[in-house]
Amino acid sequence: MGKRKWFVVLSMIAALSAAGCSSEKSGSGKTAEFTVSTEPVTLKFYVNVTRLSELEYQQIYIEPLKKKYPHITLQKLEGDLGQLVAAGEIPDLIMSDNDWHMPLKQLDLPADLTELVKKMKLDLSAFKPETIQAIHNLDPKGGLEGIPFDLNTGALFYNKDLFDKFGVAYPKDDMLWNDILQLSKKLTRKEDGVQYIGWDPRFPDHLFSPYSQPFVDPKTNKALVDTPNLRKVLDLFQQVYQQPGYVGAKNEYTYGPDGFTKTHILAMQADWVGKLISDLLQAETTGVKMNWDMASEPRFEDAVGKGRHALADMLVITKPSKYKEQAMQVIQMMISREQQIMLTRTGRLTALNDPEIISQFGANFPSLQGKNMKAVYKNPPVQTPSPHLADKEVQTIIRAMRKEMAIGKKDVNTVLREGQEKADKKIAEMAAQ
Repeated sequence: MGKRKWFVVLSMIAALSAAGCSSEKSGSGKTAEFTVSTEPVTLKFYVNVTRLSELEYQQIYIEPLKKKYPHITLQKLEGDLGQLVAAGEIPDLIMSDNDWHMPLKQLDLPADLTELVKKMKLDLSAFKPETIQAIHNLDPKGGLEGIPFDLNTGALFYNKDLFDKFGVAYPKDDMLWNDILQLSKKLTRKEDGVQYIGWDPRFPDHLFSPYSQPFVDPKTNKALVDTPNLRKVLDLFQQVYQQPGYVGAKNEYTYGPDGFTKTHILAMQADWVGKLISDLLQAETTGVKMNWDMASEPRFEDAVGKGRHALADMLVITKPSKYKEQAMQVIQMMISREQQIMLTRTGRLTALNDPEIISQFGANFPSLQGKNMKAVYKNPPVQTPSPHLADKEVQTIIRAMRKEMAIGKKDVNTVLREGQEKADKKIAEMAAQ
């Protein structure tokens, strides 16, 4: 490929090609009934950044698979994916999400499942449209490089005990970010030698997600860093860091999720529902429980009623896999109505457009009963922005601004200007490869 082409595929895997799927025909020319071999196979399985606790791994994958497809064994790979691929340890099946798909494409791993979906008669109309659209959006040619099995959304989680301790009213649905900042100022305080933190806003890109702003302008290949949306977000972050006691003596400036789920010094954290509920339930298995609830995720005034961008946890089959059909059987198990009910009852949001399944959210866990579950579905997801192969590099630069502001004491204008320059330079370097 020439310099002007985006991202040379890693030489060691460039020659690997997908094993094709073809229809079997009888002597009469008619398509024969398709069957998948039941010979025992081991599928190499990798979890790419998305949250999957050991508890969930056993409940969601291992136990159901033994019952449904006993001929399939999952071998979970650990470590850096790029290093695994370089060593020849290439997964057959990857659990990821549409936000983290571009690094998989850089490794030339995702297979287009369009024909395999047809062959195995997968009904895509059963899914929530935004999940399928988010995945189609990942391929300029409109291919389908993964199958969604749950949908994530944002909510504001809060520790009721800390609000009670300091006599502060609980958060409510439909609040603004400035309202949360005011609550945080009442809760960021030192008591009995313990420094409590009112609110950790986590990452800037979480807060501008409802605007569907991409990280890179697809027309100019320039980073979208120094923008009004990010400026508004960073103005808020700066006020958070200015709270007395917020930045610790050892330069602590981030506190979630452990500060919320484990040490319980953090009063509020807005995050992806699937990720934080997974952390809370996993903490319960070690005997760590807390008195928490949720409110709908706050917004800026010009984004009221909008959810975060559609984020679908998905399963990706890799091009080099020799067991694509068996990997698709795992996917079929995950999206079956029975499995989706189980997933929903254990605290994940179904990818299926089925109100009966949706109504069973969290039913299996007593600790989820009585929570403000309507907050989870309060704001519908907005369109996922067009992806770019440099998304994660730009996102990393944006997230690094937090430390520059909190510890380096840089102002918003400076971090935006420097961030824009760093991001544009990085994109140019990647384009020249």
